[in-house]
Amino acid sequence: MTSETTEPLDPRAVLVGNEVRAWLGRRDVSQSQMATRLGLARSAASRRMRGERPFSVTELMEIADWLDISLLELLGPDLAQARKSPRGDLVTTGAGGLPRLDSNQQPFD
Repeated sequence: MTSETTEPLDPRAVLVGNEVRAWLGRRDVSQSQMATRLGLARSAASRRMRGERPFSVTELMEIADWLDISLLELLGPDLAQARKSPRGDLVTTGAGGLPRLDSNQQPFD
């Protein structure tokens, strides 16, 4: 009996797979057609769609081109704007993205 260890899925890879799946549905094309277009086995395409293996940037660019949408549209607004801030002490709020400052500000040296 073999035991299979599963690594936790990267939530970003799952989100990308979900966005790709949604766009395939909007364009009425199948996952199998996408696999053929990318030169992947159907099982490899399926793993990418489930987030078990991330899409490469090149694959995402090819999918966007094939579906006649931008890479930004393919990723969707949540993924397109998701980023880790190099300044964890600044929290952005509102549409302008201005930092929310605490009430006891001190000048930066």
